[in-house]
Amino acid sequence: MVRLYCVVFVCFFVIASYSLAHERLSQSPTSHSLPLHYQDQGVRDSIIKIYTSFNKYDHQNPWANLGPGQRHGSGAIIQLPDSGLKAVLTNSHVISAHTYIEGRKNGQMERYKLKPLWVSQELDLALLVPFHDHEQAAFFADTLPIPLGQLPPLQTDLMLLGYPIGGDTISATKGVLSRLEYQPYSHSGFSFLAGQIDAASNPGNSGGPAVVDGEIIGVLMQGFSPFEASNIAHIVPVNIVRHFLQDVADGQYSGVPSLGVETEQLENGFFKAVYGVQDNRGVLVRHVIPGSAADGVLQPDDVIVELDGQPVGHDRTVAFRGSERVSMDYVVHSRQVGESLDLKIIRDRQEQQVSVTLARPISHDLLLSVDGDSAPSYFIYQGLVFIRVTRELLMGAGHDLISYAGLTPVLLNNFRFADKDEVVVILKVLPHEANRGYHDIFLRPVESIGSNKVRSLGHLVELIEANDSDYLEINTGYKGLKKIVLNTHLAGIVNSEVMWLNGIGCDRSKNFLQANALCRE
Repeated sequence: MVRLYCVVFVCFFVIASYSLAHERLSQSPTSHSLPLHYQDQGVRDSIIKIYTSFNKYDHQNPWANLGPGQRHGSGAIIQLPDSGLKAVLTNSHVISAHTYIEGRKNGQMERYKLKPLWVSQELDLALLVPFHDHEQAAFFADTLPIPLGQLPPLQTDLMLLGYPIGGDTISATKGVLSRLEYQPYSHSGFSFLAGQIDAASNPGNSGGPAVVDGEIIGVLMQGFSPFEASNIAHIVPVNIVRHFLQDVADGQYSGVPSLGVETEQLENGFFKAVYGVQDNRGVLVRHVIPGSAADGVLQPDDVIVELDGQPVGHDRTVAFRGSERVSMDYVVHSRQVGESLDLKIIRDRQEQQVSVTLARPISHDLLLSVDGDSAPSYFIYQGLVFIRVTRELLMGAGHDLISYAGLTPVLLNNFRFADKDEVVVILKVLPHEANRGYHDIFLRPVESIGSNKVRSLGHLVELIEANDSDYLEINTGYKGLKKIVLNTHLAGIVNSEVMWLNGIGCDRSKNFLQANALCRE
């Protein structure tokens, strides 16, 4: 299976093949001398090497961290369009779960402590500034912000700048913009417009700019393993970078808006006839997410034929830059949260115009997006570790375990219904005599406590702690083992012993701490 990876993380294979790669690169087009404008001192001096110390949360053992580690990436000094302030543009995955960040300018020895100014985990973008205000002038001295350009035509020559593994000085590799389409961003799992390039990239290039005529046209974010594909990497296009900068210009990050519907293609002619659709246009609304922008405006079985005046094809695409086509989501994603969007729909075989006010999608999804800076939410009861399902949890578990646990439909159809806000699972069972018979449970979905359907992890905590009967019944609603029964009178001593045996400090995450929480001193 072909897998995308964040370039900054995967580096072990590069060391083993460095000698061979160096020999090949010396014979490749990327070793040719650069055009004069790429040799300009101002451009090179605005490329920053970023050093990140981090300590990621362990989503398989949510009460713990994985331990300290280090990585490095790249960034470029830009000027924020509204404030005129300078900042370092990079990937959010370069600084994810950071405990300490430093930056070093090209050709200099001194490192400066940096801090995040704004971060978008979903778009894999971040802005960094010096941590100490008195170092602002020194850090940005003798540097020129690299301007943001326009997204060029396909096959345009570009240069990828950064600090990949294999050396400590700045690196420049040549390539072309070969494709523009929607791709899943490997850091967040969400799909947005991405540019495919063939410039050589390696771990450490993450966050580095792709430059055309001295202007940034994208930021490198991910690539394929060389064992799976050759010279294929993706950039966050400058369109997305501009959206991010425009979003934070008002002093807060609102995120990328969502229409809040799940749609189905209308390719079959008979299918179109049922809904009164003519020509190759329109997508069918199958589900409207509660609380979304479309809630109360659109209905199931509506057909969306235009977004903001742009015809929607039956394959869920719209025209882009003439003959190109991209996902219809691009029309929505190009707007800011709070803006209105006009739609032409067919309802009951009649065309009509409607308008929605776009909202942030974070509350629309069952699975929360990746956020390396937030601790996972968990609750431990008599050795059963309950956790809400997030993209980070599933991405760490792997496809086989996700399928085994029956969670693939959740990952593929990540939309919320009126009776469920989160997917809650028993992550694992910490063995104890009181939970004998359940020790092999892993990623088992929880449907209800007794007769009460579980809406969220917080709701599960409330239901368990409000239970005053002799036994607690947990229904998993999954084939095989469907019911778990625990003796509530043993809860206090079992919880204490499980925590002591496994070296766990608290039976729940901080967001659930209250008077009856059990935490060891």
